[in-house]
Amino acid sequence: MIKLDVWSRGSKRALLGALLVVALAACGGGGGSAGEPVIGPGSGASGPSGAASAVAADLVVVLSKTTMTNSGADSVTATVTSIDANRVVVGSVPVSFTVDAKAVVTPAGTATDAKTGVLSATITQGDDSTVRPVTVTVTSGAISRTVSFSVVQSSSTTNPQANDLTLSLSATNIDNSGSKTVIATATAVDANRNALAGIPVQLSVLDASAFLAPAPSNQTNANGQVTGTVNIGADRSNRPVTVVATSGTLTRTVAFQVTGAQFSQASPVPAVVAAGAAGTVQYTLTDVNSIAMAGVPISVSGSGVVSATAKTNLNGSYTFPYTAPNAPGTNLTITALAGGVESIVVVAIPGGGSTTVPVAAVPVAKTLNLSADVVAVNTGTTGNQVTVNAFFRDANNVPVPNVRVLFGVTGDNQTGTIGSGRNTVLSDASGTASTTYSPGAVSSPTNGVTVQACWKRTDFAPTDTPANCTAAGGELLTTTLTIVSNPVSISIGTDNTLTDGASGLTYVKKYVILVVDSAGNPKSDVQITPSLDLGGYGKGYWVYNTVSKKWERKSDFGTVGLLAATCPNEDLNRNGVIDTGEDINGNKQLDSRKSDVAITLLGATKTDANGIAVLQVEYPKSLASWVSYKITVTAAGVLSPPAYYPLGVPVSLPSKSANELGSATAVTDYLYTYVWLPVAADAIAAEGDPSFKISPYGISDKCTEAK
Repeated sequence: MIKLDVWSRGSKRALLGALLVVALAACGGGGGSAGEPVIGPGSGASGPSGAASAVAADLVVVLSKTTMTNSGADSVTATVTSIDANRVVVGSVPVSFTVDAKAVVTPAGTATDAKTGVLSATITQGDDSTVRPVTVTVTSGAISRTVSFSVVQSSSTTNPQANDLTLSLSATNIDNSGSKTVIATATAVDANRNALAGIPVQLSVLDASAFLAPAPSNQTNANGQVTGTVNIGADRSNRPVTVVATSGTLTRTVAFQVTGAQFSQASPVPAVVAAGAAGTVQYTLTDVNSIAMAGVPISVSGSGVVSATAKTNLNGSYTFPYTAPNAPGTNLTITALAGGVESIVVVAIPGGGSTTVPVAAVPVAKTLNLSADVVAVNTGTTGNQVTVNAFFRDANNVPVPNVRVLFGVTGDNQTGTIGSGRNTVLSDASGTASTTYSPGAVSSPTNGVTVQACWKRTDFAPTDTPANCTAAGGELLTTTLTIVSNPVSISIGTDNTLTDGASGLTYVKKYVILVVDSAGNPKSDVQITPSLDLGGYGKGYWVYNTVSKKWERKSDFGTVGLLAATCPNEDLNRNGVIDTGEDINGNKQLDSRKSDVAITLLGATKTDANGIAVLQVEYPKSLASWVSYKITVTAAGVLSPPAYYPLGVPVSLPSKSANELGSATAVTDYLYTYVWLPVAADAIAAEGDPSFKISPYGISDKCTEAK
């Protein structure tokens, strides 16, 4: 009986183990979903079945389902089975359950059943009803196993769920300029493929840089659709961007491709490197608009050379240094990867005293281009440069490789640097030979710098340069460049409008200031300083002409009324103090008054991104037409003279008095570079008396009289 009991017990254990193995085999591999147990590798030995504190070699965890709705009434059951090293059930094993994401777990006990080795736990959403993943962790001693399920949106009459979800994009690829976007549209439908309104749909992107601007509502509209706008963000690398749409248990993904990153330069310098000699490969990474891609990781490798990883500089450039392997008569292949684009450069390692580069085919089309025709000067902290590309094509427009090119520059006072130096650059498989040009600290006239590319089909002599291109048997290509530094010019202008001041008692006249460099490009962040000089004042009155139906002032505006006198400013040195010989009309003040007109800059005191600043003059309406003025505007660092309005003549101090000038004609001629404060057209046309009808300085025809 004892033998039979032992045999029977062992048979039962073996039978249970076999059944478990069959059950596990039927469930299949993987883990985390309902019916798919999570099984560890198994190690160690178990204690006897039914022991007070048995030890398992592994735990098998199974979930009743993979999703739980957020209705608050739903739950998921996790079942754990403890087994020994032989994959046989072992009972009475202490087990603990934990969950994350604010879910709640309630175990049926603290140890597996003594006979079946099974323990279950019920998991609910807790007080968090958001849609989210939940991870269940089951632990026994040193053994820990995890499974996951998702909390999904519950379907109800107030929260309907779609039967299907589609996701489409407005474009399958966009360039990396940053200005292009992709519209993602998710459409929810029922079982009959009818569009459903009011369905919650969450749009997102799987990308470290791209971002999605959702529509105002995440619920489908009358057409069953939710849209979002995807921008690639700051990363301009070539890559796929995945868009995800989620609604309840439904998830759809679709991707679009970002393109445009390119190596605008991948030039080996020199093109031929002797075994054991040093060489470099000069790389420049740009976007679809040839704008430098700075700070992009780049990795470079090649057989027999030391690999390198780095980031492109502010110009999108990186120079890879290497030492050619000792393999004469072979080619060294160097591969670079940056921004999702690959570059392969082949460098010849000559053997037996001859080059391995073949003679180039005859190019028919030859072009020299710059990445920009304007570049700023360099200081100790800048690295401004342009990429120089020479393109070669044959009669069938096929790229011509292996054209030898020497690059050079003139007109920059020998302060700039060609990236390839005096080395020959070979055109690559695309028929392009490239280098860079970095200016020095000296600016140039417009198109004052000439960039040169001397080319030929065979090798240049070591002493050849673009300067002796013809003598070297080459042909010369040229293009021009402008080097800019400080802003060089400032202008002022206005329109024909006049507005009322905030109080309604003044007129406001606005002027625009424009600052540019030597290439005509706007210069931003330039400090603007305006000043105003009052040249003189007028005496007289306006009269309404019943025939012309407007107010007129004879001698300069009509046939009636009178500009009785034009008088120069009494403050000859503009110091605001009555000095000897200044108050010639004897009214104990200096006319015209400095406070008659105010000048101010609107908003910032520096030019904006368009090189523009706006200023205004404001004055009482009663002074309109009776005070003459001139505006002078200077800009910090501008090389040209200041800007003047109305005429480009500077203010000359001390000015001359009416007594010095003598006649009225002489005064008028003296003040020809000034202009009267403007009057409003509607005031001229109105029958009612204008504010400026009579001069506040009097109506006498003599400047020496205060009346």
